[in-house]
Amino acid sequence: MRLGSIKGVDLAINPLFLLVCLIYLCTGFIEVLWIVLALLLHEAGHVLMALICGLRLLRVELFPFGGQISTEGLVGDAPGRDMMVALAGPVASLFSAGLTYIMEGNLRIAGFSFFMEFNLLLGLFNLLPALPLDGGRVLKALCSTRVGIRTATAVGSWSGQILALVLLIAGLYLGFRDPLAVNLLLVAGFLGFKAREELQMLPYGFTRYLLRKRLMPGENGMAAARITVAHSRVQVSRILNRNRPDAVAVVLVIDTQGKVVGVLTERVLIEAMLTRGPMTTLEELLPVTEGYEDQDD
Repeated sequence: MRLGSIKGVDLAINPLFLLVCLIYLCTGFIEVLWIVLALLLHEAGHVLMALICGLRLLRVELFPFGGQISTEGLVGDAPGRDMMVALAGPVASLFSAGLTYIMEGNLRIAGFSFFMEFNLLLGLFNLLPALPLDGGRVLKALCSTRVGIRTATAVGSWSGQILALVLLIAGLYLGFRDPLAVNLLLVAGFLGFKAREELQMLPYGFTRYLLRKRLMPGENGMAAARITVAHSRVQVSRILNRNRPDAVAVVLVIDTQGKVVGVLTERVLIEAMLTRGPMTTLEELLPVTEGYEDQDD
């Protein structure tokens, strides 16, 4: 649900967030205000870190367990930056919880202890290593430097779906004792939906990642390289699916006798995949050399 925009940044509230607020209205109006404030502070942490990192904000949306920011440059090509933006939200929540705990003894404000507890829960919950939570973003960034961005996204997505299943079971079990446990069912459903969405949007996200990655090396003209040896009949998709964001891929192409017949850079592979398709082989990208034949003996 779009609320409007500020300086080109769309502001939105997820409908499920409004439903959770209606449920909490049954316990008291003041709790809803503290929840909204806690979520705003959480998202403010993300927004502030994104701006510090030089990212252009496109959209900010509030969820029941936090929110999501959309930026122009956050596509997975800089794991360190991604982790800083992801961790900024939980850090803001935990800092708010600690500050509230210190101030609670001196201030007599209705619902102040609830605000502290909700911030603590919000910060710790978002650190769980499951997409779309902030901890899942950190897990994705860490895994991408080892297994590539595609596999890392799949790992985070499945972690999120498993967490959703655990919350669903817990909500069903506790629902017989506490009516407010229905919150777990709502969060479980939403978490499972968003985790699956991460997997469904992977082709689009991976394309954005490749478009950004082909610009490496950047302004300094240098970048770390990762050398891969591959047969000339290997498809470019097999190479790029294992692409890591922290290094530029350089492929040594060999024939059936193990002789190096060419060298292909990451940019060549990316452009071939985007223009010719993922089934393009390395052999098709090599310049035609007189006397070269790649045939099985």
